[in-house]
Amino acid sequence: MTKKAKILVTILTLVLTLSIVSAQSPVISTQQLAQPAEAQAVGGSACAAAWGLGLALGIAALSPCGVLCASLAWYDLAAIGATCGW
Repeated sequence: MTKKAKILVTILTLVLTLSIVSAQSPVISTQQLAQPAEAQAVGGSACAAAWGLGLALGIAALSPCGVLCASLAWYDLAAIGATCGW
């Protein structure tokens, strides 16, 4: 093994070790939120989520998934109508 390869392996090992150590989260007790508090914490409503999904699929229709994403965006209009009260 060359000196350059040894240095690369050492650096990659240090990065992996640091990633593993920093990824461990502290133990936190969790509890369920009330629905209004959850909506506030998550941000937005079902109507906004439906609009976001529709816009994302509409933009994705310009990608290679084209026809599939465009048809899903079209059918998302029904979800927007149902959740936004149209």
